[in-house]
Amino acid sequence: MIHFWATWCPTCKLEASNIEAVSKAYDVLTIAVNSGSDAKIKSYMKERDLTFRVINDVDGKWAKQFHVEAYPTTFVYDASGELKFTEVGYTSTAGLLARLKMSE
Repeated sequence: MIHFWATWCPTCKLEASNIEAVSKAYDVLTIAVNSGSDAKIKSYMKERDLTFRVINDVDGKWAKQFHVEAYPTTFVYDASGELKFTEVGYTSTAGLLARLKMSE
């Protein structure tokens, strides 16, 4: 699963605990877009007890490559790397887990 989010995004803040829960059971990579320095993101994560993997997309380059236009946006891939689901906006932990399970 690849999850695009931003520190300035209110919906992303609400969804962060869902991403955290899913990251305990599945391989999750998150990309923080236009969210400031590595130190700022690290501080944001620490303040919220978030431990999922995050790449800092300082200038939105990765978001552009994935054609992300709204946050949060989540891509779910199967084991062979085929895209199975794309979700824009808030998704519950149960919804994310169901999509990942269906992609196995």
